[in-house]
Amino acid sequence: MRRGLATAVLFAALAAPAAAQDVPGVVGEGAREQSCRALAAGTVGATDQATAGNEQAVDPTPATGLPATWPQAPAALKLPLEFPLRTSHETFNRLYEFVTRNGEIYARPRADGTSAWRELPLPPCFDGRVSAISADDDEMIALDDARRIYTMDNALKGGALFNWTSRWGTPFWAGPGYTLPRDVLAWSWSVISPAEDKRWTDPAGNHTAVGNSKVSHIWSLRRGGQRITFNDPWLPLDDSYEVCGPVRGRFRAINLSASGSFLFVIGSRGDMFTRIYDFDLSGHDTLFFKYSYENQRGKGDGAPIQLPAAPWVRQPKIPGAITSQISIHKVGVDAVHRILRVEGRRGTHTGYWERDVAMPASAGWTFHATGLELSRPMLANPRWDTSRQGLGRSPDRSYTMASPLHAVMADFSAYCSPSHIRVTENGRTRTLLLYHVDGLRQQARAAGLDDNPREENGAIEDHGKFTSVTIEATRHEVRIAPLGWVFER
Repeated sequence: MRRGLATAVLFAALAAPAAAQDVPGVVGEGAREQSCRALAAGTVGATDQATAGNEQAVDPTPATGLPATWPQAPAALKLPLEFPLRTSHETFNRLYEFVTRNGEIYARPRADGTSAWRELPLPPCFDGRVSAISADDDEMIALDDARRIYTMDNALKGGALFNWTSRWGTPFWAGPGYTLPRDVLAWSWSVISPAEDKRWTDPAGNHTAVGNSKVSHIWSLRRGGQRITFNDPWLPLDDSYEVCGPVRGRFRAINLSASGSFLFVIGSRGDMFTRIYDFDLSGHDTLFFKYSYENQRGKGDGAPIQLPAAPWVRQPKIPGAITSQISIHKVGVDAVHRILRVEGRRGTHTGYWERDVAMPASAGWTFHATGLELSRPMLANPRWDTSRQGLGRSPDRSYTMASPLHAVMADFSAYCSPSHIRVTENGRTRTLLLYHVDGLRQQARAAGLDDNPREENGAIEDHGKFTSVTIEATRHEVRIAPLGWVFER
């Protein structure tokens, strides 16, 4: 969600220097609890236009690098010489590599791969309890052994500026914190920023400035592999926001990776999909952005963001052996280029397959040999498209309207758009398209459709003409204003 300048004062009050979190030695439970309470501070969420190399204009701290006073990682850990894929235990951004072992986090500069791994000083609140990490852009998420979320800011600056917070949720990323649900199969942290990405590129090819701060989500693949939820630290503490998965939510993914508002999923037969999607780009944030379903191609930068959001793109099959270990990381500006990597083998050589999402499908994949041991079992990976095999149950529901005209909407769901409305009037039948997207809310609610009306924004398309509408949907009915239409199950 867009980070407004109006919140700068709030975060200035909350922020605490990194040194205040650096408590050495063994601490008692009382000190740990005090540390946890102190983690309501931290700079994350504050407006920040500085990137590594130019932040000295606003801060005299060295721009990059890790303090030599941080202890080197014990040799017995045998930390990796390289890891080309980002996982829940090994991750990287443009400047640093991070790994977690035995509840600690270690870091080194990414430039040469020969620098020593150094142990990050962690707040006593979760020191020794880190279970997973994910970095993107200038931020990193760590989960403790209870799956509670902690966020590190300034991950593209000098290590002396790294600082942590447990804040999460409304208002303005100042909420009490959040715990990742237990049914999450895979998760990944995605950040897009004005400093690194500059702008979005929408489906019409126009550019929109990211805003005056970052857009950050935790993307989670849920049990069963069909649901993909996202938790934005500025939104309610619930699981109510979700993106419709590939094949209209029926594809069963077994792993997920995300970076810079791009999602990357893989199924059990090696079928892969990518999609650019986030709260602001995809139509949810009508408070700060203008959107249009009318054709915006050629209107130029600054035009309303084109809706509907960009669809899932099926990636070409890999012509070799692969596992389900996938990774995506961002490069460049304007949210165009993202590097996909898939662990695998070619002949007797282990390594990874790679391609840029911006390349045509005909460019295929390039194999890079590493000699590293594969981390997961091999997948069945036929050369042909098998993405529609073994599909899950459709989330669509059927609704009908008898008055003021007869209409049937057989495929409405909370997250998948558009829905098709077959209208019969004066003996003639035509099909309308109802585009809809979840709205901005600050109160927690349940996922999907229930007895509590879910408010959505959208438009009805009739022969290329669009009428803006609002939708209130429950499991029993769908109300479409201002048309006054009411569909019932």
